[in-house]
Amino acid sequence: MEREVDSLQRSDMAILSHYPLHVMRIDDYGKVKKVQAVEGTFALKKIDDPRKLHAIEQAVFFYRPQMIPIYWSKRGTLFVAEGGYYYYVMPWISPPSGQRATEAMISFFRDLATLHQKTLQEINVDETELKNYYETKKAAWEEERSFLQSYAEQCEHEWYMSPFQLQFCTYFHETMQAYWFAETQLETWYEKMKETKKWRVAFVHGNARSSHYVQSERGGRYFLSWERARWTFPLVDVATSLYEYVRTPPPVDETWIDGFDEYKRQLAIREEELAFFLSHAASPTYLYRVVSSYAAKRKKEWTEYAAVSRLQREYWALKQTEQIVMRLVQNEQLSNPIKMESDGQQN
Repeated sequence: MEREVDSLQRSDMAILSHYPLHVMRIDDYGKVKKVQAVEGTFALKKIDDPRKLHAIEQAVFFYRPQMIPIYWSKRGTLFVAEGGYYYYVMPWISPPSGQRATEAMISFFRDLATLHQKTLQEINVDETELKNYYETKKAAWEEERSFLQSYAEQCEHEWYMSPFQLQFCTYFHETMQAYWFAETQLETWYEKMKETKKWRVAFVHGNARSSHYVQSERGGRYFLSWERARWTFPLVDVATSLYEYVRTPPPVDETWIDGFDEYKRQLAIREEELAFFLSHAASPTYLYRVVSSYAAKRKKEWTEYAAVSRLQREYWALKQTEQIVMRLVQNEQLSNPIKMESDGQQN
């Protein structure tokens, strides 16, 4: 909602008074406000959790050149406290028009790999912790799968299935195949990790998606929205981008795979890392959550139509992910024919 300066809330002006700006107008975009001032156009963003503030501070320490600049307040601070929240100001950047989707995706992954390289560290993995994670994740998937099997049997005994139940039963076999593949990849990861006992971590963006990556008219490329940044497995960022990609029309093409190939060119991925990524990407946990919520009737506000729509969206995302995962597996086999042959002999 657009508002003239004379109708701005006092809290807006109280925050912006900490900056040397002559505000003319503010456009409200929810979490972000577009501030038009004599000095230029800026973005004002609110932080509701001190942990998010510390994440941004750490990101500035590591990645300042790759971040949209955060402007200092008059007091020389990056953040302004007001009304129990924290705020910061940065330039408002409008992306250039006419850029092809493939070029944008490749650029995104190239810069993402560059980020990860800067803080990449190899750590020793405790064998007990390794085993605990493996068994916990495997047990969680087994519990989800058992629930879905039980619910499918319940649906089949209904005199008349609801539209949701009928749709779920249609998807059941493919869902079980997805769990099987995820568990197979998790097993591959675990066996390899027992040999190496090494793992790589980096300070990741935490919410790496195309909407949080911008390229300015002047050619600068930046990541924004660092509130979830943390130390963890680098491909967490890759998984986030995949989650967004398979849920955004149009249907899957080669764009994301081309971007992932660029990431691998910049930062080599180990066998156990790829297996770990594939296992978690392929897991149909999001579909399970929709079914379990429907079965438990926790989502009372859902109409039958809404429930079926959510189930269809998650199934669509599952099939889109499957298409990409299978391509990645095929590409890996083609790039490692010797290993593929030895695996075949072992089997």
